[in-house]
Amino acid sequence: MTPDLLALDGIRVIDLSRVIAGPWCGALLSDLGADVVKVEDTGSGDESRTWPPHKDGEAAAYLLFNRNKRGMALDLKAPEGVEVVTALVRDADVLIENFRTGTMESFGLGYDALAKINPRLIYCSVSAFGRTGPRKDSPGYEALMQAFSGIMSITGEPDGQPVRAGVSFLDLSTGILCALGVCSALIQRAKTGLGQRVDGSLLETAVSLLAFHAEGYLLTGAVPKALGSGHPSLSPYRNFKCRDGQWIFVAAANDRFWGKLVRVLGLDELAADPKFAVNQQRVKNRVELETLLEQVIGDRDREELLKILAEADVPATPINTVDQVMNDPQTVERGIVQRVTHPRLGEIPVVGTPLKFSRMAPGVRRAAPLRGQHTDEILTACGFTPARIQELRDRKVVL
Repeated sequence: MTPDLLALDGIRVIDLSRVIAGPWCGALLSDLGADVVKVEDTGSGDESRTWPPHKDGEAAAYLLFNRNKRGMALDLKAPEGVEVVTALVRDADVLIENFRTGTMESFGLGYDALAKINPRLIYCSVSAFGRTGPRKDSPGYEALMQAFSGIMSITGEPDGQPVRAGVSFLDLSTGILCALGVCSALIQRAKTGLGQRVDGSLLETAVSLLAFHAEGYLLTGAVPKALGSGHPSLSPYRNFKCRDGQWIFVAAANDRFWGKLVRVLGLDELAADPKFAVNQQRVKNRVELETLLEQVIGDRDREELLKILAEADVPATPINTVDQVMNDPQTVERGIVQRVTHPRLGEIPVVGTPLKFSRMAPGVRRAAPLRGQHTDEILTACGFTPARIQELRDRKVVL
């Protein structure tokens, strides 16, 4: 294995995006070896810098989504700012942006304009609704898109209010898909010599993640409903409260595990009951079945129950808090948390690359940059003289 050789070594990325989806795309590309230049505005910078929690003034969100990047601050509204981006793009492979539709074009930095300067450029646009269609100009945030996409309607308890998922999974998944799109475009460019636009949207991510919920509606017209922690196609497959007030999740996801579960719980008579013998019938009679299980599981303490379920080979787990999973031996053994030196905070932990490879070792090599930390370095590499850089700084075009 040659861990120092990474898949995207030599690829240069200009990251003009903010907050989560675009920056996460850039972070994943940087984990894989790309040289990613984070471009922030000269005002307050990336708004994720303002999100609690903070450690000595540095935001956890910004530190995570911008690891491995070099950073500069630039006023894109100034003509000189456009000049700088144009200089960066000439030798770049990828540009990432998540401005509202039409904003980059108003700067003179739309795909068509930059493709004329660099036909090999891969221009990744991240938006709420995509760059075409009647809603293309509408703003969108994670929670708004969970609501609009229908995901919120199937999240929460039955007959309860719609609930936002606790993880910003649409932003994060869109970032992942855009990173896949960029890598795919790089492969095609190797064959054709030409770049292209990659158009990613939270809406299309959301609909794709609806998956069998959406496909089931298309095929049958059935509209999915909220089931709490339950699953529309499986039962029992949900959380249960134990006698000691702690929660477990039981995933008897097929008939074999169902048979093991009823035996270990002393409910052997249910195994032969035609209402529960096969999964399709268990789903049909979900309320009756799960009410019985709630009573039986509610008479046992969690650790005792988890022990006998494990011995019986029934898939089940404690419902951990974030601190518990971050300190779990499995999390530690997999090296999910890596450490890196930050110029202000010193050594800090960072959630690392969520993939392992047998012939390379992507990961966190550099802490997220301070605002404008590498401005001089980046501009010098683009051919700007020290005098010109100072002039741009004096005019507040860069920081």
